[in-house]
Amino acid sequence: MADGKNDIHTAGPECLNWDPADPVKSLQELRTFVEEESQKAISWYWREKNGKKTPSRAIQFLALALTAAAGLIPVVVQIVKNWDGQKLQGFDSGPVASLLVGSAAALLGLDKAFGYSSGWTRYVLTATSMTKLLNEFRMDWVLLYASCTLPPTPEKAASLIQRAKDFVSAIQGALQQETKEWATEFQSNTAQLEKDVRAQLDTLSAQVDKVAKEREDAARAGGIELTITNADKTDGFHVAIVLEGKDTKQSEAVTNSKVWTRIGTAPGQYKVALEAKVHGAPIATSMIVEVKPGEIARPSITFPV
Repeated sequence: MADGKNDIHTAGPECLNWDPADPVKSLQELRTFVEEESQKAISWYWREKNGKKTPSRAIQFLALALTAAAGLIPVVVQIVKNWDGQKLQGFDSGPVASLLVGSAAALLGLDKAFGYSSGWTRYVLTATSMTKLLNEFRMDWVLLYASCTLPPTPEKAASLIQRAKDFVSAIQGALQQETKEWATEFQSNTAQLEKDVRAQLDTLSAQVDKVAKEREDAARAGGIELTITNADKTDGFHVAIVLEGKDTKQSEAVTNSKVWTRIGTAPGQYKVALEAKVHGAPIATSMIVEVKPGEIARPSITFPV
């Protein structure tokens, strides 16, 4: 139900009075009272259902339109490309279709969260049920009243009053049942929303952690262990090495060894240039080495002797 001024307000106790001197009038006032009270509730539900019906229809229409558009866009794009190969070149309809489907799903989630469609259905069913109860009460009242003498005997008056009481109880029961259904749905939707939000937060946190780990792993230093197979053929068993990368260029030398190592090297591609002399004549060679995160690259190279 709505809050504040739109609530269903019942009449005060002054509307229920019994005059032993005029039981016929008292019974008529009783009938008028219970019918007016029930009609308040029925009118409220028929009136307030529009507040549920309008957004429900709008959401359902938009969700259907977006879903249909998501299915048609790839077909339309392909037809246009086949008709004129120069148009829509490079246009990827996949993200657009995904966006439309996602928007439709969000709208349906909004409808469920705020209970527009379910509330509309619940209001119509409740108003229809109470209208049925009202019509049954009117027929039963006429049937009971027709069998009365005027003025009615205490037993007949009691029967009419009991029927009015049962009718009011049935109307209140319908109101209570609708309120229970609303409360159950609200609690269920709230719990599901919390669950979905928690799941999305967990997924997002996992993705953030994964990206952070990937970045950390990608930044882990590696190393180079270069084997110069015929370094012993060079004069003095001496080789000059120049390591050149994106942001670095360093010169080193290796003597009396066929292996040159370098640790703490940032991941990336490097050019390794080697120079030496054989019988006084300069020789040179080079190669590209790729250093992967946390790994040792072990290339091998041979001087053209």
